[in-house]
Amino acid sequence: MGTCGVVVASSPCAARSFLKALDARFANRPAVASAVDITYNYQNMVFANYGARWKLMRKLASVHLLGARALADWAAVRRDEARRLLRGVAEASAAGRPVVIPEVLVCALANIVGQITVSKRVFDVQGDESNSYKDMIVSLLTGAGLFNISDFVPALAWLDLQGVQAKLRRIHDQFDVLITKLLADHAATAADRARAGRTDFVDRLRAAVGVDDEDGETISEVNIKGLIFGTYT
Repeated sequence: MGTCGVVVASSPCAARSFLKALDARFANRPAVASAVDITYNYQNMVFANYGARWKLMRKLASVHLLGARALADWAAVRRDEARRLLRGVAEASAAGRPVVIPEVLVCALANIVGQITVSKRVFDVQGDESNSYKDMIVSLLTGAGLFNISDFVPALAWLDLQGVQAKLRRIHDQFDVLITKLLADHAATAADRARAGRTDFVDRLRAAVGVDDEDGETISEVNIKGLIFGTYT
């Protein structure tokens, strides 16, 4: 396939060899051109190469975001947002206004993620801002799913023959503005949260910046942006 060698695991035994016995050797995803911009040059947990930094990011995400204890700690946020969603639907019904379910759900999910990661509801009300966010997600998912010849023939990546990379770069820039603003607002209130003893996911990530773990690895602000970008999309 172009200039990339391909091996097909066509039997359970072969798949077991790749995914278990030789897992560390084949753990890295291909450095596809489509993902360069949207992952901050492969700095998030999905596309970063397997190694000490990837393991640190996975550990932080597992302990503070995806683990059983973290999910239990943030259950109140999910319940509150579900109540807000249902109350909004009921009010719209009573007023005879139409309810667009995908828009309502995207708004609620963004607010749940916002409260868990940066202690902030991203959208207080459904409207143009939340609809723009939904459109960005749809554009990102459809753009990332497009066949891109540059992923299979890397020598042609600089040409961007289909315009896929340019499209994803524009979407990334839109998301980056949102994430940068969220992180700036978050940093301004960090001391208040620390005094109140209610640190969130980004507080814990920032506490790990510049601090070496047992493997001598640390994360950067770019890694934080990559992790937040992944949670929002």
